Amino acid sequence: MSGTTDPRKRGLTVEIDPARCIANAKCTVAAPGIYVLDEETGVAVLEHEDEATLEQLFAGARACPTQAITIHQLGRRVFPQILTPMFGEKDEA
Repeated sequence: MSGTTDPRKRGLTVEIDPARCIANAKCTVAAPGIYVLDEETGVAVLEHEDEATLEQLFAGARACPTQAITIHQLGRRVFPQILTPMFGEKDEA
């Protein structure tokens, strides 16, 4: 495997909120070796982020039942998506 970085990962950051993580390890099953549970805290941590594929990073985040894993790219949150309300007040233009 070459040492080139996937250009789709440019500006990508993955954050794991330890307060939301319930240590059910679904992320570790979805992306083994990328997401692991810390032995002391039981909280998921990201390992080998540089070697992880974009698909592995998102698979682990999607598998998390508490949405403790968020992914940002170039400062914008891309997962989980923030949905706009369907109902309620509309902005007056």
